Amino acid sequence: MAYQPKIYKKEGGNELCVDPGGLITATDWTASGAGLSPDIWSDCPRLQMLLDPTVGILAGDDFPHVQVTGFPYAIAGANGTFLSVTGTPYGVARLLAPGTDNDECYVTYNNALAGLIKADATKNWWFEARVKVSQISTAQGVFVGLAEEAGVGVDFMTDNTMALKVVDSIGFQILAATDIAAIWQTQMALNGGARAAISATAGTASVAYVKLGMKSVLGTVTFYINGVALADTTTSATANFPLDQVMCPCFATKCGSAAANSLDVDWWHAAQLR
Repeated sequence: MAYQPKIYKKEGGNELCVDPGGLITATDWTASGAGLSPDIWSDCPRLQMLLDPTVGILAGDDFPHVQVTGFPYAIAGANGTFLSVTGTPYGVARLLAPGTDNDECYVTYNNALAGLIKADATKNWWFEARVKVSQISTAQGVFVGLAEEAGVGVDFMTDNTMALKVVDSIGFQILAATDIAAIWQTQMALNGGARAAISATAGTASVAYVKLGMKSVLGTVTFYINGVALADTTTSATANFPLDQVMCPCFATKCGSAAANSLDVDWWHAAQLR
């Protein structure tokens, strides 16, 4: 806690005064809990962003409502659907690829037309999502992270290989072209360049919820799984880093065989200093 918020008495009523440089951090956040991870978000002035847009931008979704088509999400891919999960409290959105080989569902924020986060070397940014995959043993492709504005379409993952199209992106990927145990990888790509693996073994996937996060501080991006920082980082000076590219939060799942895949998203948050 960088300051002590107070209620100051003034003529005409009470006023909550917040130090513009202060931070408010929930004391019950934990790395293993269902909420935001403290090591990612403790230095993000989220309240100040809400009060003053000149500080930065804050966006996210807890999915109290999921719109089947249209703003704020664009949905692409063969036979995929994007729906609320029935019988689930607190709001969960499900990307469902129903089960024909190469069925797919790609969901991108802001109608996939305009970005939210710029991979800037000087302006810090944050991203985290709580997600759950439906299976971990059958061929599939999954992506959770940031992807190029207007760059995600029906060709986002290649049929059979599950390889991501080379558009500006950074985030977490399951790349399983055959029936193998699913592993989360961290990766980035630059449009006009190539995909680059940051860690091909970032974490073993499971069918339980997992929090996948990233934080960029002065151009160095650290990745987090369940609130714990991974050893492998990347910087804005690295080859194929999407430097200065503007990207949207994106979620994707693709079937590698005739077995249904789903990706549940409990919530996501993203922010960047202006």
